[in-house]
Amino acid sequence: MNSNKTKFMVGGGLIVLAIVYLIYTGVQSTAAYFLTVDELYAKGEAIENRMVRISGKVDGETVDFNSRDLILAFDITSETGERLSVVFNGPRPDQMDHGAEAILEGKYDGEIFMAQSLLLKCPSRYDESVIEEVQVEAVK
Repeated sequence: MNSNKTKFMVGGGLIVLAIVYLIYTGVQSTAAYFLTVDELYAKGEAIENRMVRISGKVDGETVDFNSRDLILAFDITSETGERLSVVFNGPRPDQMDHGAEAILEGKYDGEIFMAQSLLLKCPSRYDESVIEEVQVEAVK
């Protein structure tokens, strides 16, 4: 009788450990720092090639879209004027205008931010008090 209880306790413990491990690895793989452009540059090499979220304003003069290969390149700027070059492999959102607030998720390689997800916030065309949001995912 005691042997069955021990087996049950060991089996239950292994199941709990497996669940904790799966939760931990799931959170680690989807966790991302949320930074501004200034904070990204301040962290330097410590943040390179890690999944991060960046926010900034789109510089409309730098937007370059290659419709054949679906490559969207543009710069975002911080409140202090720092610039970050961004490359996104996906469709060009209609809201990609100068001054639109962008929230990007991806990896920074030290020179260019490779975005996997692009969320744009801009004032609605019809009512400036309403913020319109559009999210676009990268082409896999």
